[in-house]
Amino acid sequence: MKITVNANLEVIQQVVKLLETLTSTMYRQPLKSLHDHSAGQHTRHIIEFYSCLLAGIKSGTVNYDLRERNTKIETNKILAISSLKTIIGQLSTIETNTPLLHQTILTNQPIQSSLQRELIYLIEHTTHHLAIIKIGLNEQYPAFELSQNLGMAASTINYQNQAVAA
Repeated sequence: MKITVNANLEVIQQVVKLLETLTSTMYRQPLKSLHDHSAGQHTRHIIEFYSCLLAGIKSGTVNYDLRERNTKIETNKILAISSLKTIIGQLSTIETNTPLLHQTILTNQPIQSSLQRELIYLIEHTTHHLAIIKIGLNEQYPAFELSQNLGMAASTINYQNQAVAA
C-alpha cells in the first residue's frame, strides 16, 4: 500500500515542480493545441480528482463526477501549488487498504473498488494530464525546457531504460 501512496506522492510532486517553473501567464493561458484549454485547467482537474478520492475515503464512496470545478485553481498557480501540497500531506497519512465504492453517472449502481485501485488509477490519470500539458506547452513555448520524463508512464520509462541497457 505504501508503494502506491509513494508513487502518487511522486507524480503529484512532478506537478508541483512543473508549476513552480511556469509563469502565471503560462499557467493560465489557453493553449491552441489543447483546444484552448490551459495548463491550469488540467491541473485543476488533477487536483479535483485527488480531492474526490480523499472525500471518498471519509464517506466510503468515491465519485469523480462530483468535482467542484473551482475556476480559481485553474487561474491561480499559487493556489494550485498550495492545494497540491495539502493533498501530499493528506495522502502521506493514509495507512490502510480501505474498501471503497466507486460511483459514476455511467452506472446505476456503485461498483466495488479499493483505495489501492483508486490510487493506481490516479497515478495513470495524473500522468496522462501531465502528458497533455507537456504537449500544449511544447507547442506554445518551444524554447521552454520541460523534463524529458514529464507525462511519461512508469512502464514506458522502465522499457526505455531496459532498451538502453541492452
